[in-house]
Amino acid sequence: MAPTPGDAPTDGPAVAAPTDGPTGNAGTDGSDDASPADSAIPADGPADSAIPADGSAEVVPTRRAPMALVTWAFVVLVLVIVIVLLVVKIARDSAPTPTATAAATTPAPASVVNAAVTVPDLAFNTVGAPAATGPGATVLTGQPPLIVDGRPAVVYVGAEFCPYCAAERWALVVALSRFGTFHRLGATTSSAFEVFPELQTFSFVGATYKSGYISWSATEEYSQALASTAPAGFPAVKQAGPLAQSLMKRYGSDPFSGPGSATATGPGTGTGTGTGTGTGASLPFIDIGNKLLIEGAGIGFSPGLLQGLSMAQIATDLSDPTSPVAQAIVGAANQITAAICSTTGQAPARVCRSSGVRAGANRLGL
Repeated sequence: MAPTPGDAPTDGPAVAAPTDGPTGNAGTDGSDDASPADSAIPADGPADSAIPADGSAEVVPTRRAPMALVTWAFVVLVLVIVIVLLVVKIARDSAPTPTATAAATTPAPASVVNAAVTVPDLAFNTVGAPAATGPGATVLTGQPPLIVDGRPAVVYVGAEFCPYCAAERWALVVALSRFGTFHRLGATTSSAFEVFPELQTFSFVGATYKSGYISWSATEEYSQALASTAPAGFPAVKQAGPLAQSLMKRYGSDPFSGPGSATATGPGTGTGTGTGTGTGASLPFIDIGNKLLIEGAGIGFSPGLLQGLSMAQIATDLSDPTSPVAQAIVGAANQITAAICSTTGQAPARVCRSSGVRAGANRLGL
């Protein structure tokens, strides 16, 4: 009997459907072709691949990036970000500290400068060396000479906001003008927020000094006006150089006490009001050839004497030996001059042998 279409022959072996082939149903007409809807994914093929019914084109399976590759890419990205942040931080930390524009851009009036640098001999000799009205200078003994460029050195470190610096600059300009010449002296005031506010005075920012007798180094570390932006405080103008810093560390008194007012036998051993054991120094800090140290309040007179006076008034009073201004500033200048003369071999003789300077030397015990 002829077999019915679609039935397996009864006299032949049964044919099993392959396990790895398509699992779709055969057509009702006995054809082996399967429709697209009836096709199945091979057991060993990619889950996301599809084979067209007519076999005319092959669809490439979609590949997924290995998980390890994704992880490493993420790690590299994080490292790059960290390195960039570190570079930015290092660059910011190594950048120079912003400095303030020099406050003393206004030149000191020529008439004021002329009066300060030409104080008459009569005023020097009449004033002499009055006793200090507060902590005085410290005389250093047994110290090596302070020589710069072959000449005895005078080193000044101050700040424009500082009232004691403001007062002492007058005495320095008067005294040093007996040994050389200043150029481009500026005009400034002490801070309005300090004790003895707004004292009118000179500034050494941008100034130069020439002398055949001594070497001069001056640094104004801070401006006189409070910063309007961060960081708060008085903006830095210029940092003291290595020599000045070493002298301040060696001879400076404890920053929380005043300077010694008696003779010192070694670095930082003054027996006055200072402990002499600190590594810091008060401003102003003035080292005259390692012979005389003037620091902080130890300028010998009160800055209050200059309160409310203009530069012109102060300059005029310098020539009047009876005025409190001359008694303080010219008297201090005579002592500074005597200390300088002790380092120059008493030269120039006309200055160093004058009665006012000799009075200053006697007052200091030089």
